[in-house]
Amino acid sequence: MADEKSPLVIILGFHQTFERVPVKGDELHDDVDARGFKLDEKGKRVLEAVEVDWVTYAPAHSPMGANTTERIRHLRPTQEIIEGENAEKTRFMLARWSAIEPAYEAWRKGHELPVNGTPLAHWPGVSAAMAAELRKYNILTVENVRDLAETQLERIRLPNMRDLRNSAKAFIDNMRNAEAAEREVERDNEVASLRAQLEEQNERLAAAMALLEERTSPADAVRENDIAALRAQLDAKGVKYHHKAGAETLRALLQEAA
Repeated sequence: MADEKSPLVIILGFHQTFERVPVKGDELHDDVDARGFKLDEKGKRVLEAVEVDWVTYAPAHSPMGANTTERIRHLRPTQEIIEGENAEKTRFMLARWSAIEPAYEAWRKGHELPVNGTPLAHWPGVSAAMAAELRKYNILTVENVRDLAETQLERIRLPNMRDLRNSAKAFIDNMRNAEAAEREVERDNEVASLRAQLEEQNERLAAAMALLEERTSPADAVRENDIAALRAQLDAKGVKYHHKAGAETLRALLQEAA
């Protein structure tokens, strides 16, 4: 599905190289130069091979513009930059890194690069060959096609690019409408489920109230009062009776006592 939040850059790929870099030394135990790098017996800097990760990206607003390839370590916002006074630079670096970081982590784990938007493969409006041609221009999503400027349309070697751009816009609009309709159906189903639960609770409450009324009906109250009165008369006469005896049994005991 399309992402409503537009990324700052489009990730085109990553690669890795190996470089030899000077090693930082321990001033107490190593020979070091003025910059603190470790020196060997001949007074030359000690070098070690390290991995260097690179990313190639293009501006999201102009995927057909010039590509940029930079070291990953130069793109990570440092704490110094985050706490710096140049707020505009900080916002730019954070926004750029937020687009690069998830793709970089996926690449490091050997996974496919995530696409910010609707991949061309999900769009029936282009064939596999057309999608491959669009990727040559760093156009990876339907949203990229929709957002192409007039000057960019003329540079792409595909027929009827304006119609294709209009088709991309219609596809995105229809997809959003379908998503909205799906959310509406989900809301309706949720409301129906809540209503059913409420009706069931009301039925249970009504049954409980009916049972309570039955147990505390006036007839029951009168019956309990009669039993209490009979017990009091038997107690006055000193007649013993079972504590669970009903009214009829108690009346019979009174008649015998009389």
